[in-house]
Amino acid sequence: MGTVKNRVLQDRRRLSRISVQMECRFKSNDKEYGALLLDLSQGGALLSSTLLPPDENLPVQDNLPVKPAKEELFPPQESRITITLESSNLKTPMKLSGTIRRSAIGMSEYGRVAQFGVEFENTPLDLLRLISVLSSRRKTSRISTHIECRFKLDDKDYSARIIDMSKEGALLASSSIPAPKSKVFITIRSDSFETPLTIEGTVTRSTAAGQGEDGQFGVEFENLPQEFPMLISALAAERHKKNIV
Repeated sequence: MGTVKNRVLQDRRRLSRISVQMECRFKSNDKEYGALLLDLSQGGALLSSTLLPPDENLPVQDNLPVKPAKEELFPPQESRITITLESSNLKTPMKLSGTIRRSAIGMSEYGRVAQFGVEFENTPLDLLRLISVLSSRRKTSRISTHIECRFKLDDKDYSARIIDMSKEGALLASSSIPAPKSKVFITIRSDSFETPLTIEGTVTRSTAAGQGEDGQFGVEFENLPQEFPMLISALAAERHKKNIV
């Protein structure tokens, strides 16, 4: 029985998660809160929330900080919650029941927020359809990399690291995390270019930074510079070289 159980757990880990940025709400202990769905799979999801009511949680268009709930009020591990998803890809709101398997408290532009991974109790057919639609939106494969860079947000400069990149966007890690829908300018220095390469983009999703750890945020590129294809080609060639070695 132990071997079978281990195989089941391994299969669950193999379920690929897709990165999303979807507003949702969840109910815990008969109270409902707003949240941001960060990634999704057949078996579970990662959520971020300040534990405010749905109409007050993560006001991405406002610059005013919000006051999150106290640390002791965050849902503990192994507690059950019900997530409600509403999407143009769904005919009716979808409810997903699950158990919090891991949780952490980090910092974001809004202050302290909770992030927690949820394991679903079941996988409805509508969830499989939604995942299929969301997965098909990524047009090109992303190239894993490790590029130190800087990004500008509201005339302030921050350091970051590019984790992966494609022609459409990139995933960055940083101790300073911009809010979704923020406009950023990423600057990359490379031996392939005489001058630094600056790329404009909009933040599509973000994961808060924890204590002593970097957070992550995804950026969708806009108005790409003419030198950008050269950068992608160089990254692809570097990855191919590593695979050969």
